[in-house]
Amino acid sequence: MKGISYLTDEAGHKKAVVIDFDLLKDRDSLLDILEDIEDEIAIDLRKNEPSLNWDDVRKSLMNKD
Repeated sequence: MKGISYLTDEAGHKKAVVIDFDLLKDRDSLLDILEDIEDEIAIDLRKNEPSLNWDDVRKSLMNKD
């Protein structure tokens, strides 16, 4: 993401975020940046979860009343 950098430890794990102040000129930009960071955190936390078969998920949702 342009204007966003991550500081990592020796093992390459993200530890901090550096945000270019030019990106923070208005409130909407800040909210967009924070949302993107939250998305990256969620992706990182779930990267080792098993994937689900779409047909099984769809069937499960269709059977709920």
